[in-house]
Formats: sequence, structure tokens, C-alpha cells
Amino acid sequence: MRSKRLALDSILLALAAAFSFLESMIPTPVGIRLGLSSIVVMYALLCLSKAEASAIVLLKACFALITRGFYAGILSLSGSFLSLLGMLILYRMNSSLVLMSCIGGFLHNLGQILAASLFLGSGSVFSYLPILTAAGLTAGFVSASLLRMILPYLPYSNCSIRSSQFLKGPDK
Repeated sequence: MRSKRLALDSILLALAAAFSFLESMIPTPVGIRLGLSSIVVMYALLCLSKAEASAIVLLKACFALITRGFYAGILSLSGSFLSLLGMLILYRMNSSLVLMSCIGGFLHNLGQILAASLFLGSGSVFSYLPILTAAGLTAGFVSASLLRMILPYLPYSNCSIRSSQFLKGPDK
């Protein structure tokens, strides 16, 4: 059973890295990406464990470091871990998948802006935050929607994300 889990983790890492790499090849405005690898991270967080999700985030940042350089690796790491932390908090609060994903997208961009401001020694990059906020929220909505659509075809059907309360969010 352990070898099956390691194989699944390896496939998820490869998928996250492939999504990240392919997104870097799509021409978009500076700093705006679809964030498809977040689907993999959310799946790992919700259906496997926070340790496995953290490992995917860390190793995906290493992949960015190797393929796109030091700054890309640091920006990936800072954005992804802040996003993962926010999603984990919201998951424990039984928030909806859409809210969790949207806040994750926003926090990813915020983490990258914070890291960029440290590298540049200037707060001028924060002027780009409104645009990245809109992009992060939109990408988060798309990621959550895609995860909902593909979830029935993924392993671990006892995943906590399958509960209708989590998919819809708590009743108000």
C-alpha cells in the first residue's frame, strides 16, 4: 500500500510540475497565470494529507528553481506555501471549495508580491496587487470548478471533499 501512495504522490508532483511548466509557456500579462497546479495541491491537501500537499509545493518550487531560475523558485515557494496555509485554515473551518481555492489564489499572489518587494527593496510592486487579486480570485474559481468536475475520476473516493456540505459550503 505504501508503494501505491508513493506512486500516486509522484504522479501528482509530475502533474503539478507539468502544469506549472506549461503555464509558463502561455503568453499572459506579467505575473498572471492560470494556477492549474493548485488543483493538484488542493487534491493532495483534501484527499491525501497536509504533509503530501506540502511536499508537492516544495518540490514544485524546486522544479521552478531548476527550470526557470532562483527568483522563480523563491516566488513559487513563497506564493505556494502562503496559499497552502490559507487553504488549510479554511479547510479546517469547513469552508467551501470555491472559497478555499479563491483565497488560495489571492494568497499565492500576495506571497509572491511580498517576496518580490523584498528582492527589489521597494514596495512599488504592491501597485500590481489589485490586478493580481482579481486574477487570483478568478483563477481560484476556475481551479475549484475544474477540481469538482474531475474529482469523480480520481482515486480515493472517500476523500473529504466529496461531502456535499464541503462542495457547497456551510448553510447560512
